[in-house]
Amino acid sequence: RQEYLEKRKTMGKDMKRALDLEIQSRLLMTDEYMDCTDVLCYVSNENEIDTIGFINAAFANNKRVAVPVTNVDYSLSFYYINSLKELKKGRFGILEPKEGAEKVSDFSSSLCVVPALCCDISGNRVGYGKGCYDRFLSSYDGVSACLSYGDNVLTSIETEKTDVPVDLIVTNLFVKHT
Repeated sequence: RQEYLEKRKTMGKDMKRALDLEIQSRLLMTDEYMDCTDVLCYVSNENEIDTIGFINAAFANNKRVAVPVTNVDYSLSFYYINSLKELKKGRFGILEPKEGAEKVSDFSSSLCVVPALCCDISGNRVGYGKGCYDRFLSSYDGVSACLSYGDNVLTSIETEKTDVPVDLIVTNLFVKHT
């Protein structure tokens, strides 16, 4: 985990921007994105693959966008937003919806974009260690996708019984169904 965090921190800004744009473009071209009505997406920080452009594209494509709130028990709840202006800093300094946002209750026609430091070709991923997304994905009935830099996709990673693989891996080099 630490190795991949360090790798991201040392990546040049221009290189990161170019790779992030390629990943966003590939995600926007997937059938999973085109077929969904709702997009569930984390709001990236400066060390993560940028999702701001993707979220804005989802708004432009008339998708309903929802972002997560991390609850005290590290479970996630997703709330719809109509604009990035409807966000505030929440737990861990992560942007989340302001009070009063509508909670998502039906996930059946959604695509959930999941953060990952790295992943393997089977869709197992290394996150930030709290298990928030694994808890959510364990009962999620939509399609899940993780974003990763191509050189951070490994042959395999160690998993625990609570880990839940994603359905789709989107990188700057390829898109892979798992």
